[in-house]
Amino acid sequence: MNHDSKLKFDGFEWLKKRNLYISEWKRKMELMEEKVRDKVVLDAGCGTGYETHYLSNFAKEIHGLDINGKNIEEAKRKYSADNLFFHTGNVESMPFKDSTFDVIISCFVIEHLNDPEKFIDEAYRVIKPQGNLIIWVPNVKNMMGIFAKIIPLNFENKIKSILYKMKKEEVIQYECFYKGNSVRKLDKLSKINFKRTYLERFDTPVYFRYSRILFYLWYLRHKLSNNKFLNWLFLNFYVEWVSLKED
Repeated sequence: MNHDSKLKFDGFEWLKKRNLYISEWKRKMELMEEKVRDKVVLDAGCGTGYETHYLSNFAKEIHGLDINGKNIEEAKRKYSADNLFFHTGNVESMPFKDSTFDVIISCFVIEHLNDPEKFIDEAYRVIKPQGNLIIWVPNVKNMMGIFAKIIPLNFENKIKSILYKMKKEEVIQYECFYKGNSVRKLDKLSKINFKRTYLERFDTPVYFRYSRILFYLWYLRHKLSNNKFLNWLFLNFYVEWVSLKED
């Protein structure tokens, strides 16, 4: 290790040294492991299938659906299991029969939908009575959510490349609309067909991990807002609903 790498600031390591680091991904997987255990599951907007494959260790059967055919090709190439299936398709018009799934999960997808209500309606159609819809999304009421909503995509990618210390072309970012990225908005979209049963918010310095000044500003904001009255400012949230569909 050279001298420069020793001096490189890493906010995650700073938190770990003080026993303050919590893996957001690990926590959400813990929550989902129990929900998908021995169930027929759909991962709506699965990308290249990493999380779909991980959850196949717990699910009875799990299907990954993504609109990007190249993502599905990569998922099929990388992952295989007897209970794991990948499909190319649109989450707003799913290629599945009514009442197929016990659980539907969707991670960082809602913000990319121009009409998230179509997805909620489709989820209701293909989910079984009393099935669970689980969504994990960035919070548009967070500072970064507001920033991402109002600036052009190319400029957003440039800023993220600086924050992540990556080349601009290495930052993969699809167009975002942020039409369903608040708890209140999602409740409004789903209130006819689903009832919210669980909510957990997450705060992470992922965008500011390598910037000492921005990380310390994030940490100060986190300390001030780490309570039930202000945690609506947190970056992401995980929410569960139960279907109101009758048998």
